[in-house]
Amino acid sequence: MSIATEFLKYCSQYLDVNIGGISGGVIHKIQSRKNLNDASNINDIMEFISLLENNIGLISGKNNAISICKHLREKTMELNLVNETDELRNTLRNEASDLNINEFLARINAVNYLKDLRPIDKTEKPTSTEVHADIDRFLSQNILPVESDLTEFSKEIALKYRVDAQKIKKELIEKVKVNFKNEFNKKVVKAEINKFLFRYPMPSKEDIDDFVNYFSLLKYTNSKAQIREQIETERLYLKFQDPVLIEKISEFDRIIDQIKGYRDKNDIIKILEEKEFDYLIKDETRVSDRLLIELVEQITVFEKDPVGGAYLNHLVREN
Repeated sequence: MSIATEFLKYCSQYLDVNIGGISGGVIHKIQSRKNLNDASNINDIMEFISLLENNIGLISGKNNAISICKHLREKTMELNLVNETDELRNTLRNEASDLNINEFLARINAVNYLKDLRPIDKTEKPTSTEVHADIDRFLSQNILPVESDLTEFSKEIALKYRVDAQKIKKELIEKVKVNFKNEFNKKVVKAEINKFLFRYPMPSKEDIDDFVNYFSLLKYTNSKAQIREQIETERLYLKFQDPVLIEKISEFDRIIDQIKGYRDKNDIIKILEEKEFDYLIKDETRVSDRLLIELVEQITVFEKDPVGGAYLNHLVREN
């Protein structure tokens, strides 16, 4: 049995336990975008899991999706290790006696198996992939980290890989800012879709077409296909969700709640500094009015308060 077949079998069973009867449809949907077959390798499976994580996030929440897919990635590594071990054992049993030592090592790619067992070469530089894998892992577990956590993690990475801590911290901050903007965009889109579905619980094709065109006029980055897909996802979620289930408050929501009541630039800066989130509005040297205005605009768009937003923007520019 290929690693991809084993993964799909396990994935189906695991998702059925964690998200219920819609798991089969979710897997089928991802298979249509990233088909796994006997020729698929571990990188293909990891790409499949990333697509899966995005879709599960829309159905059962981002934190749950991260937890589920973290387990699936660990299981994939386990399956890959077993697969490589079996291949090595078969090579030892069937071919070793017919090869000289150099041919044998080349055949089983022994360097890859032994590199984790040999002493670390201090002169060996880490690959960019290793560094970014650790960064992505940290950000998946810390959606909106405070600045002291960013500083501490940057130091750990610098010691582990012998890289510049300040560069790592700068990269982390830029990624957090991008995630922050994307999260607001998702929230606005979801809120609009839920309002649409409240008015039209069973929308016709014409209703959906009108709504998709409306979103195009608002110039969101989402494609028409993405909007249609999310409408269907939200419709099914609202149809089958537990009515007493309360969605967890995210770190992004906490920031919104802490800032939205303030109408003075200095008050907003003070709140962000106290909560260690002022890095969101800083450029290379200091607090940036441009970044502060962008943050305020995101919050006021989500809060649907354009008048208050314009007033706050005016205050930010004037102070």
